[in-house]
Amino acid sequence: MKKLLFIMKTLLWSFFWPFILYGLYLLLSGIQGLILGVIVLIICFLLFSIGFIGLYKSSSSLLGKQRIGASLLLLLVVALTTVFLSVTNYVLDTSLSQNLSARIKNQFYMEAVLVEKERIFEKISFLKTLENRFDPLTSVFYEKQDEELAVAASRHIRKMQGSNSRWIDAHNPVTVTVILYRNPLIFQKHLPHHSYENLQALYVPAEETIHLLVTKEMEKDRDRLLELVAHEYTHHWIVSYLSENGLDNRHLPRWFEEGLAEYAGKQSIRTVPDFVPLNLIPFTRLDTVEEWAYENRRNSPHLPYRQSYYAIDQLVRDGKQDRIKTLLLNNKENFYRLFQKEIGKSVIEFEVHFLRDEMKVFRENND
Repeated sequence: MKKLLFIMKTLLWSFFWPFILYGLYLLLSGIQGLILGVIVLIICFLLFSIGFIGLYKSSSSLLGKQRIGASLLLLLVVALTTVFLSVTNYVLDTSLSQNLSARIKNQFYMEAVLVEKERIFEKISFLKTLENRFDPLTSVFYEKQDEELAVAASRHIRKMQGSNSRWIDAHNPVTVTVILYRNPLIFQKHLPHHSYENLQALYVPAEETIHLLVTKEMEKDRDRLLELVAHEYTHHWIVSYLSENGLDNRHLPRWFEEGLAEYAGKQSIRTVPDFVPLNLIPFTRLDTVEEWAYENRRNSPHLPYRQSYYAIDQLVRDGKQDRIKTLLLNNKENFYRLFQKEIGKSVIEFEVHFLRDEMKVFRENND
């Protein structure tokens, strides 16, 4: 039993130290990492030499020799981990001219482990060609010609952070990466597999990244860019907010989260979309990502984004804005049961309510 505990303890320490070193290297620049690597390797060499000589000359019991051997093994693990992390940290840090935060470094490492190696090298090669603008909220990658758009996007995100905190809840989200593309093919190549068509922007939670395709329309009308930035950033804000509270967004119907993002995006540029009579889709058919993608197919007569915007707009106009936080943070009760309890109407009754109100305004404006 003692031998088993000893082996388990040795293995535990062998896994513990690489993780400690990994976390440390995320915080260091390439040169700092190399300096630390040299220092750690010198210490490991000295301790390993002392331990090896002690093992060679030792007349201790078998258990004593095993303990020295375990220490030497641990030193070897630390040394090899240090060499690997020093080199990879230096290569990554010097591959991109931009200052890399610990979060962005971790993102690159995770992608290198979880996806094809060629893809991560292609991404780094692409980002090397871009400029970078970094602040505590954003890290924006962009072509030199889009510097003004990058500045506008960064400022708009600061505005959205304050706006979302006021109308939902106080929260300081983690830094979001924004990549502005000019080439549609490169844009599509860097997106994960998805079911949406004609995308101009997409937030990828696993990467904490907003991918955005800059179009000629956005050059003429910057509000279109800002609306998309605000929409996608609200997705990031929600994911970060839920994560801070120990949750994720899997318990949220897609229409509800997309409605919040669409409402925030429109409000950020002070635009209220005109109501148009539409084929209302029951919200219970817009629950999942697959259902949402299906209803947003190119030839669909439905307008799920517009419909979801109207729903959130109705909640705000009905004075139910403070219920949004409760609906977001719920993960114990069925969403629609909680919705009825908080809003005072079933989701079907609510659909009829906001559609009737919007139709009334539509008729008044068109008489």
